[in-house]
Amino acid sequence: MSFPNATPPPLLPVESSTLSISIVVHRLDEPELRRNLITLRLAADRLLKPCARLTLIDNSEHSELADALRAVAIATRWPDVVIVSGHGNIGYGAGHNLAIRTTKAATHLVLNPDVELDPDALRHALITLSEHACVLVGAVGRDACGKPGYLSKRMPSIGVFYLRGFAPARLKKRFEKRLAHYEYRDLPTNRVTDVVLVSGAFMLCRTDALLAVGGFDERYFLHFEDLDLSLRLHAQGRVVSDPRVTLIHHGGNAAKKGAGHLKLFLRSAVRFFNTHGWRWF
Repeated sequence: MSFPNATPPPLLPVESSTLSISIVVHRLDEPELRRNLITLRLAADRLLKPCARLTLIDNSEHSELADALRAVAIATRWPDVVIVSGHGNIGYGAGHNLAIRTTKAATHLVLNPDVELDPDALRHALITLSEHACVLVGAVGRDACGKPGYLSKRMPSIGVFYLRGFAPARLKKRFEKRLAHYEYRDLPTNRVTDVVLVSGAFMLCRTDALLAVGGFDERYFLHFEDLDLSLRLHAQGRVVSDPRVTLIHHGGNAAKKGAGHLKLFLRSAVRFFNTHGWRWF
């Protein structure tokens, strides 16, 4: 797949970069968020010029999480945190947009609450954003058992989603090469590589590029908003995966989270394919 030619933005020295971070919380899993913020703070402390501002967005149905989110931030000793609450559940992308549209930082990190960063993840991501003249840096993930998570993706298809979410093991094995291609299992482990799509679990972006494309498309309530944003950011510059930016991701498996999640997934899938082209396999 080809993308429009773009003039890369000027290089941003990592030493002078300011960083804002947004995390959207719908249902609070306090131990999970504590682990997230502890590892995030340790990673932020390793920056050459620590200056990260954290925004926690209360996306609960009745906006009841503000006090609990503040308590977790205090317990994990975050020095600069903003709690945004009172808007209800407006969707994943729309929640992050509340932080993206108000940040004054040069770079912005979209992060899932179910992520644990490795200590040098942020430092390497910022260096890559600067030295490789890119606008979006994605991470390399693994699950809690250490198995690869394959956060970057090539363009999806209806067949791939069926295989990943619903197909029996025998059928998955038959199409293992197709799944491996979609999941970028062939990504080099020793260099930064251009990729098509980056997971919303970790998206380190140039703020000016984010604002140029309008942030997340808020018509996606949940699912596919990260894939859509990745594609639109290609018009602003390079989208890459860095094997040194590593984390544990405890999420995924939308098809196994119940009928409500599946309905949202399918609705967003239709919008995504209507926008970016249908692929059956």
